[in-house]
Amino acid sequence: MKKFKFMSLPYFIWLCVLVFIPVIIMLVLAFTKTDGLDFSSAKFTLKNFEELGNPIYIRSLFNSLKIAFLTTVVCVLVGYPAAYIISFSKIKRKMLVLLCMILPMWSNMLLRIVAWEKLFYEVSILNKIGISFNLIGSEGAVIFVNAITYLPFMIFPIFTILEKTDRSLIEASKDLGVPAYKTFFKVTLPLSLKGVFSGIIMVFLPAATGFAISERIGAGQILLIGNVIENMFKRAFNYNLGALLAIFVSVIITISVILLQKIDKEGETLL
Repeated sequence: MKKFKFMSLPYFIWLCVLVFIPVIIMLVLAFTKTDGLDFSSAKFTLKNFEELGNPIYIRSLFNSLKIAFLTTVVCVLVGYPAAYIISFSKIKRKMLVLLCMILPMWSNMLLRIVAWEKLFYEVSILNKIGISFNLIGSEGAVIFVNAITYLPFMIFPIFTILEKTDRSLIEASKDLGVPAYKTFFKVTLPLSLKGVFSGIIMVFLPAATGFAISERIGAGQILLIGNVIENMFKRAFNYNLGALLAIFVSVIITISVILLQKIDKEGETLL
């Protein structure tokens, strides 16, 4: 296989350009005071870390964790039954059903967000059928769109684990006279927890770090950590603090990915 190592060179180059170099630049910005991206007058400083205690950033982090938590709860409550029903049903083309669930994900995410935004205004196309929403700027709308967007990330890992579950264990429980609900809580649920944990991580992370949904559906009234980072780069032009916050979020994501690998060493939930 060594003679084919040269084929990985393009990947390595792109990895350096799109990952390693940006991370190095963010690290330099986080520990310096610069005039925008002008490094000619850069000075080493730790004052950027002092800013992390600002109530605005603490509140945005709290909002991110709260909305991500509620989004994850909704996805578990909806995703687990959906995955269970599909897995234990007698449908011959189960993958076709799952494919229908992810079809909306083939379209641009921003387009889907804007579509929900238009529907949630008080004046929308739904007025023609007597329905009117006025949900823009509410946490409930943000959580709903988050859940709709990331629900497949919960269903797929749970479904994958349920499909690989040894059905003979469930049959043995039934043969021993154990009620169906006890079989579920004593056999099926424990065996599928790996998929649940994987789904939780894959839903919680984007829900906590994203900014597009809260920006459009929340109308800028719900401040999340992703929105703060965006504002630092696009409006405040405080690249140093923005880079530090981005690194902080990246560390959380990295820890979560490592945790996911610990839970699912064989990558079963990602197949």
